[in-house]
Amino acid sequence: MSVNIADLPFREIPYLPQKLNVTQRENGSILLENGQPLRPWHPHMLAPIVYWAASDPERLWLAQRDPVDSNKPGWQEITYGEGLRRIRALAQGLLSQGAGPDKPVMILSRNSIEHALIMYAAMWAGSPVVPVTPAYALLSQDFARLNYADKLTEPGFIYVDDGQEYQRGIDGMNMKGRLVIYARNAPDYENAISLEGLEETPTNAVDLAYDRLSPDAVAKYMLTSGSTGEPKAVINTHGNISSMVKMIRSVWNVERLDELSGGQQVMVNFLPWSHTYGANAILHSMTDWGGVLYIDWGAPTPARLPEMIRNLKEVSPTQHTTVPAAWTAIATEIENDAALAKTFFERLLVMAYGGAAMGQDIYERIQKVAVETTGQRISLSAGYGATETSPTTSNVHWPSSVMGLIGLPLPGCTFKMAPVGEKYECRVKGPHITQGYFRNPEKTRDAFDEEGFYKLGDAVRFVDPEDPNKGLAFDGRIAEEFKLANGTWVSAGAVRVGAVSEVDGVLSDAVVCGLNQNKIGILGFLNPNFCKRLSGDISLEDMATHPEIRSAVENGLRFYNQKNPNASSRIAACILQPDMPSADAGEITEKGYLNQGKVQTLRADDVARLFADKYDDDVIVL
Repeated sequence: MSVNIADLPFREIPYLPQKLNVTQRENGSILLENGQPLRPWHPHMLAPIVYWAASDPERLWLAQRDPVDSNKPGWQEITYGEGLRRIRALAQGLLSQGAGPDKPVMILSRNSIEHALIMYAAMWAGSPVVPVTPAYALLSQDFARLNYADKLTEPGFIYVDDGQEYQRGIDGMNMKGRLVIYARNAPDYENAISLEGLEETPTNAVDLAYDRLSPDAVAKYMLTSGSTGEPKAVINTHGNISSMVKMIRSVWNVERLDELSGGQQVMVNFLPWSHTYGANAILHSMTDWGGVLYIDWGAPTPARLPEMIRNLKEVSPTQHTTVPAAWTAIATEIENDAALAKTFFERLLVMAYGGAAMGQDIYERIQKVAVETTGQRISLSAGYGATETSPTTSNVHWPSSVMGLIGLPLPGCTFKMAPVGEKYECRVKGPHITQGYFRNPEKTRDAFDEEGFYKLGDAVRFVDPEDPNKGLAFDGRIAEEFKLANGTWVSAGAVRVGAVSEVDGVLSDAVVCGLNQNKIGILGFLNPNFCKRLSGDISLEDMATHPEIRSAVENGLRFYNQKNPNASSRIAACILQPDMPSADAGEITEKGYLNQGKVQTLRADDVARLFADKYDDDVIVL
């Protein structure tokens, strides 16, 4: 007799009871607040490191592969006690070099133990950090965005993890004699010092610097992606980030969660610290919790996926949160590798995603393997926010089997659902919200409404208007919605998620096209590991023309259209792409989601073919 997965229990999830307060206002807006109290939060980001180093100095904090030869077995580790010792020594070195609020530290580095040490040391010394995506220095030809960020934030120090690797970037900047700090391989630059060489014996200046830290002090200038213009520098104070991580924990019975986890939270994660998700919601949240973070140098790309899977096969996490692109890859790998599934699910209590919407099909596939491996379902929920919200401002803090939710506001913040046309825009207030954009008063004014709520720009709706406790769902990006030629609005996000879900594993993602056209077309990106089941081990280019794969896509999209027959959502044509989206070209971000506009610009010929008067043979016509 077959078992209905939906009838099986969830592995214990110690969420606190939901307490939602809803206020309907005369102007049509709706206020939402979480009735659970916000747990007390640290006054600044260094306090949890000091706390854990004092209470449990041998507690493991961070681990990474050998930075020179990641193929070496084992992990390099650092404890909270050793981490604090080195942070203080580095803070003294920075203070001796004149660190302070007017001398930020720009960080050009992948995630690493050394990256974490210099970041926290800079903040200890009073210098805000400016984490910059390494691509600005490693892949750019003209270094325009690197120099834009440099000119905007005026860092007093530049940190690179490898001086030789970042030599071009250093040469491409107007250094003006500023100090370059490097972890290994000295650059060809006269004013450079190694990380170890920067360390000095701490004096009382380090203690005084610690005493000067406050919730209002600037911790970071986090750069936005700049997909629609030059990057903006979001001001993150210590209070913004410290309150946000406690908001996340305020929906848990944390004592019970720690008990179920064996006393310490464990995570393996690749999300880059140059973005708010990886830097704040992952690294600092785990640090505040006293958890251990295994730094993953893999990613859900063909070249880096084997490393990601290798790490997940070695370390059993208690929590795993990542972007949908990574969950898509994990779903295929655990279906094909029982040993990986056993290690992955062995201690796992919580799964979560953020950064983009995820299809129901991915959830179903992951949950099926979880049940086969453990006999139980494991909650896979969503978090939601932005760089300006530090980032997490809501999540699904109840057992749920429905994807596409953004949850409900976390304790300590207020959501306003503001009527905009026929939809509600999500706006938010709370101690985690940025004060604005560094040196950009115009954009700062535009970001907030007349009541001081930050405008996220996303449309949201109640999953069940009769029961707000069932949560909010993403209802399209207000700025990214587009009109067809007849004036019909298209919610690209909803079409993308629905289409990929109905194709059931063959597509990894899609780009929705049709601005000022008479119909909707999509560019479909294949999931090569899944497609091998239909085609065998052939090239991605051959997969795009393989009859069984094309048939699977066509059948799935026809099924989608049966459910979505209106012009605002019905798909008329699809072209399968013979390659994967290019991160180097800006088609896919470090967080793993598609830049819809960039893909359409770079693949303009294919977009035109979707709307040609006469379709060619490559086009799947629906």
